[in-house]
Amino acid sequence: MHEIRIAVRGDAAAEESLLDWLRQEPALRGRVRHDTPPARVGTMGSLGELVVESAVTGTIGTLAGLLGQSLSLWLNQRRAQGNSPTTVSLTTGDGRSVTVTSAHAAEAERLLRLALQERPAPEGVPPGAAGDGQGR
Repeated sequence: MHEIRIAVRGDAAAEESLLDWLRQEPALRGRVRHDTPPARVGTMGSLGELVVESAVTGTIGTLAGLLGQSLSLWLNQRRAQGNSPTTVSLTTGDGRSVTVTSAHAAEAERLLRLALQERPAPEGVPPGAAGDGQGR
């Protein structure tokens, strides 16, 4: 199962607004949740983030396309309503990430597909065995 973590920066209601928006997306129902990761060493806490899990049969590319379309609409809506500038950062389980701002909402889908598209495993490594760089 693929997982994409989403950090939202904007006004106080931005994260909750995006959570509600993604939960209304038919293909994402039941796959979006709020999470608060453990605090990093030297910090007093951590900000919450959203987690989107794809279906076992889905690919990260499919999920990126779906999220890109939905994020583009959400960011455009926030900008049209006069909300403060919003930044959304998405990170996959293997560390690939992309950041999209409300000023460039129309580019969200293209940027997500480019940044999060599936890449072949390194030479000599069976598919799915690349791990997370920590021996897992």
